Amino acid sequence: MQAIMATPVAVKAPSTLQLRRIAIGARIYAAGTEGIAWRVKSGAVRLDRITTEGSNYAGLALRGDVIGAETLLFGKYSFEASAIGDCELEPWLAAGRALSGESLLQTLAAAERRAADALALRAGEAFERVRQLCLLLAQHRDDGRREIAIPELRDMAAITNLTEATVSRAMSRLRRMGILQRQGRRRGLVLAGADPAFAL
Repeated sequence: MQAIMATPVAVKAPSTLQLRRIAIGARIYAAGTEGIAWRVKSGAVRLDRITTEGSNYAGLALRGDVIGAETLLFGKYSFEASAIGDCELEPWLAAGRALSGESLLQTLAAAERRAADALALRAGEAFERVRQLCLLLAQHRDDGRREIAIPELRDMAAITNLTEATVSRAMSRLRRMGILQRQGRRRGLVLAGADPAFAL
């Protein structure tokens, strides 16, 4: 039987080098459409596999991760991507170099770690799953604190394989414990620095 090999697709560099800013809840790209690979500069991205029965959660991408790398082989996106936090994306312009250099190995290693993270979030005690998700979503601010852009409950439930009600109870518990603290009228929460259990 002859092996079928994917032929790399020539990818056009985007016409602009500016960051792409995506608001929480917005779709980044649809499965089956043409596009380029992006690196997540900030925020969080949910990936879904689209089937005849609907969409199914397929993965999570965070700061430093590359999404849409499959376009380098197939020319089209295999997944649907949506922002579950305000995102900044930058074109993965180093694709030609990355495919044969050290940066490709780093990207593959990061993807492997992220897959392991995503798998761990779907097993174990419910509260711990939500706690670990908050850790993954936390990003350092200029003042040294860690801020979390809270996704919609449906997204957190899909990522952790829990019900929305269970996630809501876990988040309420984190707030009661003082681990998550609201900052004024801002949407995000911050991790209480006094809790060593939340050290990254």
